[in-house]
Amino acid sequence: MKTYRSRFLTTLILLVTGVLLTLGIVLGQLFKDFYLDSERDRLKEDAELAALYLDGGDLADIQDYVGQIDDESSFDILLLNRRMEVIAGTPFRVGSFDFRMDASSIPEGGTFGNETREDLIQFTKPIELSSGDTVYLSFIRYVSDLEGVYDRIWLTIALALIFSFFLILFVLHNLTNQFIRPIDEATIVLRELADGNYRARVYELRNDEETGSLAGSINVLARNLETISLGESVQRARLESLIEYMGAGLLLVDERGIVTLVNRSYRDMFQYDELMIGQFYHGILPSPDVETLIEDVYLTEEPHRRQLSIRSGFNQKTYMVSAAPIFSDTGMLRGTTLLFNDISELKRLEKMRKDFVANVSHELKTPLTSIRGFSETLLDGAKEVPELRDQFLDIIQKEATRMQMLVEDLLELSRLEREDFHLEFTPVQLNQLVEEVCLVLSQKAEQKSIHLESRHDGEVVLQADMNRIKQVILNLVANAINYSPEGSQVEIAVEKRPDGSYLIVKDNGIGIAPKEVGRIFERFYRVDKARSRNSGGTGLGLAIVKHIVDLHHATIQVDSVEGEGTTFTIKFPSA
Repeated sequence: MKTYRSRFLTTLILLVTGVLLTLGIVLGQLFKDFYLDSERDRLKEDAELAALYLDGGDLADIQDYVGQIDDESSFDILLLNRRMEVIAGTPFRVGSFDFRMDASSIPEGGTFGNETREDLIQFTKPIELSSGDTVYLSFIRYVSDLEGVYDRIWLTIALALIFSFFLILFVLHNLTNQFIRPIDEATIVLRELADGNYRARVYELRNDEETGSLAGSINVLARNLETISLGESVQRARLESLIEYMGAGLLLVDERGIVTLVNRSYRDMFQYDELMIGQFYHGILPSPDVETLIEDVYLTEEPHRRQLSIRSGFNQKTYMVSAAPIFSDTGMLRGTTLLFNDISELKRLEKMRKDFVANVSHELKTPLTSIRGFSETLLDGAKEVPELRDQFLDIIQKEATRMQMLVEDLLELSRLEREDFHLEFTPVQLNQLVEEVCLVLSQKAEQKSIHLESRHDGEVVLQADMNRIKQVILNLVANAINYSPEGSQVEIAVEKRPDGSYLIVKDNGIGIAPKEVGRIFERFYRVDKARSRNSGGTGLGLAIVKHIVDLHHATIQVDSVEGEGTTFTIKFPSA
C-alpha cells in the first residue's frame, strides 16, 4: 500500500518533470531564436560593412573581392546583377543556388529573405558601381552550419535541467521527510488505532510546530483510546468473570433461536459443553419445558418465570427458571436470556422444616396426650385409689421428663446451628474423657449386663471443646447400650494414627439396614421408632453428634451390619 508521502512525492516529481521539460523546450527555442536573430544581425552588419567598402567601385574589383573570400568563412557571398543572376560568388557554393529575387523589391538599406530557400539566412544589399549601374551583394549563412551551436545549446539546457531536477528532487525529498512523512506516520498510527492497537504512537518532532502538534494530538487520542479500551477490557473481563462464575446457570438465545452463550454453572448443571453454542436451541436444552418457556417469551415479548423439575445427571432437581426478552435500541426483539437457579436445596430445607414441625408436633403430642389422659383419669376419681394414683403420677412424670429432654435437645441443636456459636478449644485428654463416660454409664450398662470395655492406644490429646466432645461420647455409648442386647459388649477405643486421632464406639446390637445408614443423622429419624421411644430417646441425639463433629472439623463414619452390630468412627484432624 502506497503511503501518502510516496504518492505526494511521485506527483511532485511528475509535475516538476513536466515543468522542467516544458521549460527546457521553451528555453531551447528561445535560445535558438535568439542565436538565429544574432546571426541575422551579424550577417546584416557584415553585408553593410562590405557594401560600404565596395560602394562606388568597379565591377571587376568587386568581383575580385568576392572571389577572394576564404572558403573557410562562416558565410557565402553572391554578387547579383539587376536580373538577379549570379555574376560572382564563393566558388564552392555558387552552383548550388537556384536564386530568384525581384531587384525592384530590394530597398536601398538591403533586405533579408529568400523565398525559395528555408535552410539559409540571406541579406542582400544594393551597391552603386562607378559606372552608375547597380549590383547586389548577397550575404548567405546556412542554417545547417548552426546545428552544432544548437546542439551545444540543447546540451547545456539538458544538463542544467538534469541538475535542477536532482536538486529539486533532493529539496522535495527533504521537504516530504519534514512535512509529509509525519503525515504518513500519523496515517499508519491512525490505521493501527482503527485496528484496535491503542499502544501505537507517533514520534513527535519538537522543532516542527505543525507536525508536532498533529503528532501530539494523535498521541493524546491514542492514550485516551487506550485508557477507554483498558477500562472496557476490565469491565468486559469482570462481566465475563461474573457471567462465567455466577452461581446461576445462564443461557442466551438470539432472535433466530441460536444459542450464543452458556456459562460454567449451566454446563456443570446439565453436563453440557460449549459445542452447543451456535446451534438451534430446539432439542439441545435439558427439558421441553424450557423450550416452551423460550417460545412463550418470543410470542409475548414479556418476562416469564417458572419452577421446573429437570433431570440433571442421575438426579431430579428443581430449578427456578427466569426467561426475559432482550431488546435492541430500536425496540426490536434480539433474543432471550434464561437464568437457572437450583432451588433443590431450598425445597429440601423447606421439606425438612415441614417434617421438623410435624415431627416436633408428633413428639410432643404423644406425651401431652398421655399427661392429659392420666390427669383426667386422676380427676375423675382414680386419685382415691393409691396404687392407680402412684402409677399414673409416675407415668406423668416420665412423659414430662421426656418432653423436657426433647425441648433441651431442640435448644441444644438450635444453639449448635447458630452462626455466632463458638466452641471453647482447650487441650483435651481423650482417654480420660472415655474413662469418665464409662464410669457415668457403668450403672446403666450393669442393668443390662453389658460389659463396657475401653481400649487406649497411648495418650491422645486434642484441641477441642471438652464438654461437647464428652457429650458426643455419652450419646454414642448410651445409644450403643440402648440398642445392644443383654449380656453383650460395648467397646470404646482411642487410637493415635499418622493421619489423625480416632474415637471408635462398637456394639453388638441390632445393627442398621444399609438403606437407613445415610439417614441416621437426620433429626427425629429412628431406625426402630418404638424401641427408641421406650429407651427415652428424642431422635435428636445423632443430629447433635453430627453438628459437634463438624464444628471440630472432624468426620464421623458409620459401619453397620444388620443383626450383628454397629461401629461409629470419629476421625479428628492432626493437631
